[in-house]
Amino acid sequence: MIAVVRAAGSDSTRWHLVRRTGVSADVLAHAVAPLPASPGDRCGQPWLPAVRKLRDGDGVMTVAATGDGHFRWTLTGAHDAMVAESPGVYRDAEACRESFRAAQDAARLALGGRQHHDLLRVP
Repeated sequence: MIAVVRAAGSDSTRWHLVRRTGVSADVLAHAVAPLPASPGDRCGQPWLPAVRKLRDGDGVMTVAATGDGHFRWTLTGAHDAMVAESPGVYRDAEACRESFRAAQDAARLALGGRQHHDLLRVP
């Protein structure tokens, strides 16, 4: 199951894109700040524009070394606004790029065939 989950202890501007398994959950992407809503967006979900941009690859995806031998991806939009980023660090750049593709696939699943108000699960 794929879900968009509000970050613990936050208002609804911080979110995690999560893949739940039978025994655990993997955070695939997260964001700290909301993006402006798209024209005509009336569902009131501040995370929705960012998840759409992640799904569509709408922005610049960058894989960067963290300085300790690991890699992290970020997706930025207009004016270098942070759209989403990887929650963890990866041992090599290719694994990092693969995690971005997995997050895009999860965003597609999260947005496809569901009502937007059904996506936000608050723990």
